[in-house]
Amino acid sequence: MKVSTLQENLNKSLNIVSRAVSTKSNLEILGYILLKTENGMIKVSSTNLEIGVSSYVGGKVDKTGEIAVPARLFVDLISSVPNKKIEIEVENGVINIKSENFKSNIKGLPAEEFPLIPQPKGKVNFKLKKSSLKEAILSVVFSAAPDESRPVLSGVYLNIKDNNLFFAATDSYRLAEKKIKLEGKNTDIEIIIPARSLIELSRVLEGEGNVEVSIDENQALFKTDDVEFTTRLIEGKYPDYKKIIPESSEIKIKIKKGELLNAVKMASLFSRETTNSIRFLLKQKGVLEISSPESQIGGSISDLSVETEGKGGEVFFNSKYVLDILNNMKEEELVFEMSDKVSACVFRNEKDNDYIYIVMPLRT
Repeated sequence: MKVSTLQENLNKSLNIVSRAVSTKSNLEILGYILLKTENGMIKVSSTNLEIGVSSYVGGKVDKTGEIAVPARLFVDLISSVPNKKIEIEVENGVINIKSENFKSNIKGLPAEEFPLIPQPKGKVNFKLKKSSLKEAILSVVFSAAPDESRPVLSGVYLNIKDNNLFFAATDSYRLAEKKIKLEGKNTDIEIIIPARSLIELSRVLEGEGNVEVSIDENQALFKTDDVEFTTRLIEGKYPDYKKIIPESSEIKIKIKKGELLNAVKMASLFSRETTNSIRFLLKQKGVLEISSPESQIGGSISDLSVETEGKGGEVFFNSKYVLDILNNMKEEELVFEMSDKVSACVFRNEKDNDYIYIVMPLRT
């Protein structure tokens, strides 16, 4: 194998694939990156057996070949090389790296030892913009369960129905759903993808362009012009979350997101001793009070000017669940809906009906 490329391009690809390198596995090879020539390009790949990431680097291929190289050492080395042309040549299992006024060598392992990254054999199931996919992931992924005691809830549910792609995640205390309208005619599907896989995917979705998604029984492949991201799927049936979305609410409050975010942040500072409990109180028409219960260290009360429909009322929340949604909503005005102290409450963007967040109140 003998190739040459620019340091900047190789370094960018290594930063992408290094996200899938395993640092805790007993399998040594999972701490390696596979270098391979393919279709006149340099392909770098990594896997932790749950996800696999490959990135293509443009360059000159003088001799084809492949080898596995220690990930941490190789990534750190390439990032330290000056931003000039790099030559890489493999001889007898040793990777020789040369640049202007610099040369180094690293002992590699045979490419045959590197795990095969599964590739769905089916056709492309659907296609969408990188920006749309990234936004959808970040809009819901924080609502997935953080542990795997109930595996399906540790994932994000993807469902295509009537040419609409739904992303949904819930930990049974709150729920987020994002809808994207797909172009063309698309086959209905239902899959569950590990939330941590989608978090890593969101980090490699940079720039403009489209993502092609291919799915089979066990794997999903997300493919852009220069990156391939593969993840395993979670087996099981996702709960019918639509049942917990309120059909109507007795109280609707329109409020500026920034003002609500600041008030919730202040209240949360004093709620750490009380299970993060904060109170929303609609005292009178046009005034929403956000407060924390009095504790040994003090308390916080904020009065916000709002537009309201319906009678007054109060409800208690885990402040973390409210901060999660406020930090991820894009629009500057949102609508908050409630009915009573125990019923599910709704947060929506004022102008975007394709996104909804449901949170269950704390019982007091």
